[in-house]
Amino acid sequence: MRFSLHSGRHAVPPVSRPGTPRPGSREQPSTPVPARHAPVDHPSGPWPTPPVGDPGTDRPEDERLDDDAPATVEVVASRSTARLLGAVAPRTWRIVGTDRPSYHPCVDFVVLLAPDPASVADIVERQPGAEIVVLLPRNAPTGQLVAMLDAGVSICLRESPARLVAGHMLARRRRGGHRRRTRVED
Repeated sequence: MRFSLHSGRHAVPPVSRPGTPRPGSREQPSTPVPARHAPVDHPSGPWPTPPVGDPGTDRPEDERLDDDAPATVEVVASRSTARLLGAVAPRTWRIVGTDRPSYHPCVDFVVLLAPDPASVADIVERQPGAEIVVLLPRNAPTGQLVAMLDAGVSICLRESPARLVAGHMLARRRRGGHRRRTRVED
């Protein structure tokens, strides 16, 4: 299943700047950008995410959300989602890409792409202090959305741009603490 935060009806069009290739032209491979953040005490280590407003990024500085409180966001199994969220999330937030959930107590948000309800329920139980964010494909049936909410996720969105996802997470923090639904038992 392919999932992109740049597709769908709420997608943000790419910013065109002089000197950048036009859509449809072949892009040159880029070199990895080293992470700007301090080393993360995380089992798999952070995936590098280019900071906004630096050379080589296609987003202007003013597209970042604003928040003074630090947060750690763990994006599971999606480097592109980690990179896109890192480009729009507040500067005080640390975005960490992982291959699987770390169950670390300092993680504020765990972002999952189209998981099964059993794995969501496991994360809810093993990581009670974290808000669980699930991103589903645009054509996901309503039953799948309800199953995610019943499993205990805090935020469940169908194919959304990174800025909207980060905005939901920021709003969740500003509402005051973890009021995540508890998992519904059958």
